[in-house]
Amino acid sequence: MSQLQGKVALVTGAGSGVGRAVSVALAREGAAVGLMGRRLGPLEQCAHLVREAGGQAVVLPADVSDEHAVVAMLEQLAESCGGIDILINSAGVGIYGPVESYTLDDWRLTIDTNLTGVFLCSRYVLPYMRERGSGCIITLSSGAGRKGVANLGAYAASKFAVIGFMESLAEEVGQYGIKCSTIIPGSVLTDFGPEALADKRLQTDRKFLEPDDVAEAIVNLLRQPGKAWTQELHLWPF
Repeated sequence: MSQLQGKVALVTGAGSGVGRAVSVALAREGAAVGLMGRRLGPLEQCAHLVREAGGQAVVLPADVSDEHAVVAMLEQLAESCGGIDILINSAGVGIYGPVESYTLDDWRLTIDTNLTGVFLCSRYVLPYMRERGSGCIITLSSGAGRKGVANLGAYAASKFAVIGFMESLAEEVGQYGIKCSTIIPGSVLTDFGPEALADKRLQTDRKFLEPDDVAEAIVNLLRQPGKAWTQELHLWPF
């Protein structure tokens, strides 16, 4: 029996990309999965895949930067499934543009989604994990969270920041049996960014991770024995 059998996970950004891949991977391991995202249609498509994989899906349409919505969705998931064991912070926004012409609205949207959303989901899931006496919070940063990238200043700032946030959170909640890990992936083959997915596939000189590669890394972290903890995982295409 899988170590994740019967666990309850919340995945943000579950409608596409890594969020969708990890939702399905968790379902295959026997976990019930709460699917959070802004667009209902993609979440329902993901829920179908989760159920096909043998898992229970709870669709939770919400913006991760909306505090009241986050609280309500967490309550709904806990009531439906009896608690929450795992949080995967996968929701992300990246708006390209030089700093000189970058708008304040674009800056705020990026920071609100990539950083404030991680704070809100982590902050409000903690009581459920403390009640369990255990839990795991995994947040996706980026290679841009270790090295700045031209025309991605806001995105890089948010991804640098979540690394520091997760390190601090780990120091606070380890005493309650809650593990906090950050994954720093290289380029992942998704629709993220200005290039279409089809165009990326044609670039034979670049290497990409697949969303399933990141999902497998997350599942492996969750399978670690109780006495083991990976604080930060760098995952690069090979």
